Amino acid sequence: MAGQGDRVGPFTPLQATLVLIGITFVLRMIGAWAIGWGTGEAYYLSSSRVLHLSYFDQPPLSLWVIWAMREWTGSEATWVLRAPFVLMFSVSTLFVYMIGRRLYSPLGGFYAALIVNACVLFSLSVGSWMQPDAPMLMFWLATVLVLLEILIGRAGQRRPYLWWGLAGLLLGLTFLSKYHAVFLVAGTGLFLLSNSTARPWLAHRAPWVALAVALLVFSPVIAWNYQTDWASFGFQGGRALGGELHWDRLLRMIWGQLLYMVPWLAIPALWFGARALVAGPRGQYPTGAPSGSAALLAYIGWPPILFFTLVALWADTQFHFHWQAPGYLMLFILMGGWAARRNGPFIRFWLYGSAITTLVVLTLLVSHAATGWARQMFPGDWEDPTALQLHWRELGVALAARGAFDQPETFVASTGWIECGHVDPQVAGRLPLACLSDDARNLAYNVNLEALTGWDAYVVVQSSRVGSVPDRIEEAFETIEHLETIGITRGGVVELDDIQLYRAEGYRP
Repeated sequence: MAGQGDRVGPFTPLQATLVLIGITFVLRMIGAWAIGWGTGEAYYLSSSRVLHLSYFDQPPLSLWVIWAMREWTGSEATWVLRAPFVLMFSVSTLFVYMIGRRLYSPLGGFYAALIVNACVLFSLSVGSWMQPDAPMLMFWLATVLVLLEILIGRAGQRRPYLWWGLAGLLLGLTFLSKYHAVFLVAGTGLFLLSNSTARPWLAHRAPWVALAVALLVFSPVIAWNYQTDWASFGFQGGRALGGELHWDRLLRMIWGQLLYMVPWLAIPALWFGARALVAGPRGQYPTGAPSGSAALLAYIGWPPILFFTLVALWADTQFHFHWQAPGYLMLFILMGGWAARRNGPFIRFWLYGSAITTLVVLTLLVSHAATGWARQMFPGDWEDPTALQLHWRELGVALAARGAFDQPETFVASTGWIECGHVDPQVAGRLPLACLSDDARNLAYNVNLEALTGWDAYVVVQSSRVGSVPDRIEEAFETIEHLETIGITRGGVVELDDIQLYRAEGYRP
């Protein structure tokens, strides 16, 4: 039972963690109901229209979940389809607590869970939106929990094949969620090589059985890639390639990830992670943790942080600051253990203040995304990033008014995976949606364009130039004419005024 000094107000650390999970779940579900699909979410919804063994951008698990929820509920409401992902992050928060409690103390587990939820990236993107990161992190943490029981505890000695087999199953599900799981394998391998106590496992059959189990779970991805000339492996691997060095991209990646992770949380976490590496696989850091446990988390955490930061130097990683997230998750657990040992007024002010600040910022951001109140308060011509969360409902109304969904041999087309993602919820599977672009990604595998030969189409182009369509589209039809310019509104204010609707006849792939 927790001592008086380890209590969180009137609660034990476990009770406080459950309260944290309950409150954040409700708040995230309110946000899930209030705002529209983000760019990535709309694209994933569109991708999930057709069930495949795997997909071009990523492994299939998150898209299978979206497909199953839509089939089971018959609904495409944002809060319905986001609910499993919000729930998965709630489970992840509980797993963070369990790891922190296992290694340090119940209070260390609570502080680790609080830090993760005080991080903007985890609280908003991973914890609230329909993305592959939610299942990936849940199964990543579950794998770490089992590995701790094997490598730090004694469970692996009693029933090695059972425990390693469970680790392999969870690792396979991590791989089935996102390719990031390779860093989980790499970090664990580094720990086994460097820790003399754990090194004998390399000569045991059980860990290799675990890898075989993981490979079996991951086999749908391998099969799909084999059928598509290794399309997904080639695409993701190619993103790490580049030519000239761009130091500005490296700096952008550094400040971007720190901003997403909250600087006053991320920078100390990196410091604690570095000290855990220095302490080594037999060291005890923070004091009181089982020997080597901090190094295990550091070995798992550092590879994705270093790799995705450094690769920005020669490859265009754009604004993918979330790629380092699993690494920071491990280091935040280390920081939670340290905070519990130092549990003084400054520590509590720092952690609770961070959580409250994040709550206030996200409340302002989500409420504006839903209502557009900041437009009223701060009028002027400024770029609003939350406009990317708007439903293109007016497009759906325009298509329905023209009877598009009742016309035979008709499809809807747009010009790239981002635009197609925004169009998809308005079509909602009532007509085929063709992505007529060299960069269609997942959507290239959803529609057989040859089968649409001779069909007519409604073409949606986001452009301020009326009558200007990409050559690829103009050449694909016998005729094409502009119908109207559609404005997308929020709170009675037109936020997007560049959605062009065309009618095209005689498709020729």
